[in-house]
Amino acid sequence: MKTKVLFICSHNTTRSQMAQALLSKYGGDEFEVLSAGINAGELNPMAVEVILEDENMDISSYRTNKVLDFFKEGLHFHYVITVCDEAKKEACPIFPGLDGVLHWNISSPACDGTPAEKKAKVIQSKNELKVNILKLIELIKNQHIKAGFPESWHANN
Repeated sequence: MKTKVLFICSHNTTRSQMAQALLSKYGGDEFEVLSAGINAGELNPMAVEVILEDENMDISSYRTNKVLDFFKEGLHFHYVITVCDEAKKEACPIFPGLDGVLHWNISSPACDGTPAEKKAKVIQSKNELKVNILKLIELIKNQHIKAGFPESWHANN
């Protein structure tokens, strides 16, 4: 059975999209992955560029989604993971049958500055996500569900 994961961020433009791509790549067929935002924005072209360059994946066809739409569709997930503090603070629908709600405080890629500075922030966010995703895969594959997750990942922190 596939483990179903939903990544949530404020606008589903960068961090949650990159998380979806990374778990899809490294988790393979064992995971079904979606991402959504509290509100849907527009896919960040810099996220598309970084994932293509660093991970050799083209996510330009990814679309932004609203978490409430997935809830209304009756979708079920094993894990819902917020990847920014803004999403953690927002009211989010409760999906039935969850094994866990997790929170990853991933650095914001938003910044003022040169294109190189902006890209560096997106790369930093991607690298933080990758570390957590590889750890998540390891824990789920080794059946360390819930109790084995790092304390910092718990949504109530």
